[in-house]
Amino acid sequence: MRNRTIPRSMLAAGIAALAACSDQPQPTAAPGAAQARGAQQIPTREQERPGTLIQRSDAELWSYVQQGGGTAVVGIKAPGAARGTYRGRVLVDRSEWTQGRAAILAQRGVSLVKTDDLLPTVEVRLADQAALSAVRKLPMVDYVEPVMVADDLHAYAGVGGCGFGSAWTGDRQLTSTGDVYSQKFTAMGIPNAWNYSSGAGVTIGLIDTGISSGQGQFTSTFASGASAGRTLRFMKVASQSSVYDGCGHGTRMAGIIAAPWDGGSVGGIAYRSNLISVRQSSGVAAVSSSDAKESVRTAASNGARVIVMAWESLNWWWQVSDEIEYWHYNTPTLFLGAAGTSGCGDGILDSNVVFPADMPEVMAVTGITYPGGGVPCGIHRGADVEVTAYLDVPSTGQYTGDVVEMGGSSNATAVVGSVAALVWSRNPGMTRDQVRARLQQTAAYYPNRHSEQGYGLINASRAVLGN
Repeated sequence: MRNRTIPRSMLAAGIAALAACSDQPQPTAAPGAAQARGAQQIPTREQERPGTLIQRSDAELWSYVQQGGGTAVVGIKAPGAARGTYRGRVLVDRSEWTQGRAAILAQRGVSLVKTDDLLPTVEVRLADQAALSAVRKLPMVDYVEPVMVADDLHAYAGVGGCGFGSAWTGDRQLTSTGDVYSQKFTAMGIPNAWNYSSGAGVTIGLIDTGISSGQGQFTSTFASGASAGRTLRFMKVASQSSVYDGCGHGTRMAGIIAAPWDGGSVGGIAYRSNLISVRQSSGVAAVSSSDAKESVRTAASNGARVIVMAWESLNWWWQVSDEIEYWHYNTPTLFLGAAGTSGCGDGILDSNVVFPADMPEVMAVTGITYPGGGVPCGIHRGADVEVTAYLDVPSTGQYTGDVVEMGGSSNATAVVGSVAALVWSRNPGMTRDQVRARLQQTAAYYPNRHSEQGYGLINASRAVLGN
């Protein structure tokens, strides 16, 4: 569902976690930012999406800011304007931006944490509620939001979260190089798609927990065998001490997407794609909005054209949504997000597609059972879902040669992101929106749309060939 922030009372009911800057283009704000603001009717944030954290009272918002150590993000706008950014456009010129930042930092009890020169925000530390109130009253302030909420998902771990996975006990089909995949791939048309596409020439950005340093398929043999000639980059956000995975989630996601065809373990779906692994957290849901924003920028600014995000929040974060919108509207980047995975009966509504998958700029993916095709309890579903993939597939584990299982909407998102790379590799002249439409139009229910599963199960072969 869109337009919602989950009540804290629901979160307290025993939540299990959802399974969940380099060279940059210049901001699209130009000397004519004022004209751009007047070019169309631009809604306020409250009009666009009621019920987010920025609509809370000073007292309640301060309680959230306190939980994050007093750190908050302040959006900057021109006085009298509806907002500072909209659909990838920066609506603040440089003088307004500078004046706004100076006015914010001039308030008593406000100290600078860091500035942003791409989008009009500043991260600050607030001494008390009075400082928060003073900042919110400034005419050049777009919004103030915390960087983390204590009762959001970062405090929990559950289904589809950390862990390097149990040994794979399902069927073992073999690629031409002797690497393992499942008959579930066959049911999604993936082996036939391999006859026409390998993902070559496409860079996938995986924003997750990193990749295990002990997994040789991503440290020494990534570009070997049938996967020769591609590249892998290990990156991280500033708050993380290492690019490597201590959680397990990112390693398993990477295996589904891009494990090399070298006869050593699992066969990745987009086995000749380039991969950028961005470690943004040490746990699936241990994500501050500032780290989430930085991770999106890191992946997108370094050339990722398919970005897979299996981290989620029960709250809407404006600084993250603005970042995703910036890259969506200004570059040909396809974003995919996991609909969510939680413990069955834990008090979270499975009918909620969580943030950022519930953004219109993000392709929301959920998982279904094989056989049967239903969405099981604990796997999120709803009107925001665009397509589905089968749950529980083999992937790489902590060490070279490990073949382990992975489930949840995370695994489904990895599958669909990989198939998007196959489509783009075979059809390099397609636009981002055409790739997204192709995935929808070749899915099981198209042109109809299921209330919980969107256009349904993907068909990789049809998507790659366009038939």
